[in-house]
Amino acid sequence: MTVKEHPLLIGLEIHSYLDTNEKLFCKCSTNASDKQNTHICPICTGTPGSKPMLPNKEAMKKLIQIGLILGCKIETDSDLIFQRKHYNWPDLPKGFQTTISGAHCKFPAYKGKFKEIGIWECHLEEDPAAWNPETGHINYNRSGLPLVEVVTAPEFKDINTVIEWLKSFILSLSYIKAIKKNAGIKVDVNVSTYGKRVEMKNLNSLEKIKKALKYEIARQIEAYSNGEALPMETRRYDESKGITMLMRSKENAADYRFISDPDLPTIKLESSWVKEIEKNLPETPDQKLEKLLKKHAIDKKDALILSKNLELVEFFEELVAEGIDAKKNLSWVTIELIRILNYNKLNLDDPEVDVKPTHLAELIKTIEAGKITVLKGKQIMNDFIPKSFSISEKGDIGKIADDAVANICTQVIEQNIKAVDDYKNGNENSLNFLVGQVMRLSERRADFKTAKEELIKSLNSD
Repeated sequence: MTVKEHPLLIGLEIHSYLDTNEKLFCKCSTNASDKQNTHICPICTGTPGSKPMLPNKEAMKKLIQIGLILGCKIETDSDLIFQRKHYNWPDLPKGFQTTISGAHCKFPAYKGKFKEIGIWECHLEEDPAAWNPETGHINYNRSGLPLVEVVTAPEFKDINTVIEWLKSFILSLSYIKAIKKNAGIKVDVNVSTYGKRVEMKNLNSLEKIKKALKYEIARQIEAYSNGEALPMETRRYDESKGITMLMRSKENAADYRFISDPDLPTIKLESSWVKEIEKNLPETPDQKLEKLLKKHAIDKKDALILSKNLELVEFFEELVAEGIDAKKNLSWVTIELIRILNYNKLNLDDPEVDVKPTHLAELIKTIEAGKITVLKGKQIMNDFIPKSFSISEKGDIGKIADDAVANICTQVIEQNIKAVDDYKNGNENSLNFLVGQVMRLSERRADFKTAKEELIKSLNSD
């Protein structure tokens, strides 16, 4: 059989945890990573006779924010109905999942477009518990967490586009602080080449998505070339083997036996509330990038570094508001601040980190005034983690006088005879070593240029 070019179609179903303090239908904490079964109640464990509370309003707000960011229409004309999606699995204590989706439902957000890819729907649902099939243990901390599901049109034509689109998706949602940081995403990937679509379930990293797609596309093409008709089915990706494996035949809406949940009222989204949410949406990564390029005239490489981290770009903007020249002092943020954060294995938005732009602005202004050296400033920045401070608290850190630098240079030359001889024999690196010794003895308070000039003068005069 001759294999013609395959008409590749890829669509995504993305599940993300909404960043709320309470679960969707109860007041239990959403800190699912805490000790097992510590954030549970009769509602989220499906105890017979328990009834759900009214849905979490904050979760609904964040769902609307996500819909707006993805260019969706928000449903304000019709009632939204929570439905019961039935299936039997150990992680589902009630025997059904509560969701605003399913047969004949109205979606809260729909018909969007993000980065040239159509968005079919965004809806809200509760997460199941976490079941360990090896031990049989179930952790209900996760049961009832608010999830947003975003369903794209099958408009991706290659794997790289999928990965880059997902990076933009995750970054944009981080800007509105709608999804839990570090909770990750779970993606069901639908792919078809020559026949019916195949769904790959619960891929939780970009690398897994890339590998699973690469294998599945090749599997489908090989099947077609062998004259095999592939059925519509659900598969899982086995990372250890690098292959996809059959889980079950693909369900349709009828298999889930959707019914309206009698314990929950219908919801009507007020257009005034939606407009208020839209009005208060923060800038998108693209808008931030454009501002950095045009308003601050920053190089595109540096602008991309800033715009890929909301906390970093906001820190930079606050620094500029303190009267700091953006372009001239950019490295204090993109190099020095990132350096000390990486060294301490922390992020700018970690709870234990409290670095204030006002303190860095004060440090930069003091350096520009010639009161302390650049190297001393970098050394002070090392102590800005976990909490920054005013440099007035550091005591005498000012630049030392030129005659004091000359005295230190003399001391360094006397104590490092071998390096001096190496320099006189043409080894230029020895000069850098000697300058470093001057900076060490002066606690970086000596002017680097002055120290180097003084050393060269003294060494060449001998």
